[in-house]
Amino acid sequence: MLLNDVKENMILAQDIVDRYGRTLVTAGMPLKQELINLLKKHEIFSISVRDDKTSNYEISEAHDLINMDTRLKLISNVEDAFNSTDGLVRHLTQLQNYVNDIVSTLAKNKNVLMYLDNVNSTSDYLIMHSVNVGLFSIIIGIAMDLPYDELCLLGMGGLLHDFGKTRITKYILDKQGQLTPEEFNEIKEHATLGYNILKIDTYLDYRVTFMALQHHERCNGSGYPWGISGLQIHPLARIVAVADVYDALTTNRVYRSRLSSFEAMEIINKGNEIHFDSNVIKAFNRIAIPYQIDSNVKLTNGIEGKVLRLNSSNLARPLITTPAGIVNLLHEPDIAIIATSY
Repeated sequence: MLLNDVKENMILAQDIVDRYGRTLVTAGMPLKQELINLLKKHEIFSISVRDDKTSNYEISEAHDLINMDTRLKLISNVEDAFNSTDGLVRHLTQLQNYVNDIVSTLAKNKNVLMYLDNVNSTSDYLIMHSVNVGLFSIIIGIAMDLPYDELCLLGMGGLLHDFGKTRITKYILDKQGQLTPEEFNEIKEHATLGYNILKIDTYLDYRVTFMALQHHERCNGSGYPWGISGLQIHPLARIVAVADVYDALTTNRVYRSRLSSFEAMEIINKGNEIHFDSNVIKAFNRIAIPYQIDSNVKLTNGIEGKVLRLNSSNLARPLITTPAGIVNLLHEPDIAIIATSY
């Protein structure tokens, strides 16, 4: 198409390079008027565009899911609820208000991504894990187009899914070495403990209690506490199951270092239809970022570079800046990332 006929927000279909072979603009970029004017200055008179505005766009930065102030207040409230000596129920209204506000904010953003912001906190693992699982569950639910009320339930279910661990011996929770069979059996009790506490002592929706009970159940029946499978597991619990595993794998623990986003995603995807619901996995893959922007990577062709931008249509195929120029993996099917570092 002649550049004079190009309209703002059309999508560039092919990379634009200058006479030296340098990439000026990569495919998938929405064409703003400033960019069109710049191309004219470079004496580029025709370009290739596509009509589908939503097929792909480039993401130059990934923001934290919620702002720091909201996160710290949420952490504090979860900590108070988990450590309360006068019962959980008096903290639930405040937690529900935070969840409702977070859902309202995130649901307005069509480009919410599961970005590991790795916020440092003095809170222990159980508190941070509960907050992260609540947030991750919400955005997976958004990617699945769940209604507002179910997203709010997901948020509460994620926050409280491990509440039963407040009744487990702290020595076992913090143990650095391998658990004995007896200790592991005690750990497994947390699902039933949490369910019973939430069911008996609170006015929470039954679906929240089911997320506490079933987040360790697996599609093939290999989970606990009941060993149920497939459609027997509540749909919201299947979402929390994925969020729970993803956060656990990507968080430093006393007995191992965190895995990268990509390594965690590989493990979760290997469990597709075996451990995890395939519809949840599809949504998870659309919003979980395998490679953080600015992370160093090595490609299968031996070239090393840095993640420059993400492609919305396939977050696992980002743009890489290398000494030889920009490589857009979306258009290079024979090249892949084989190693990363942060």
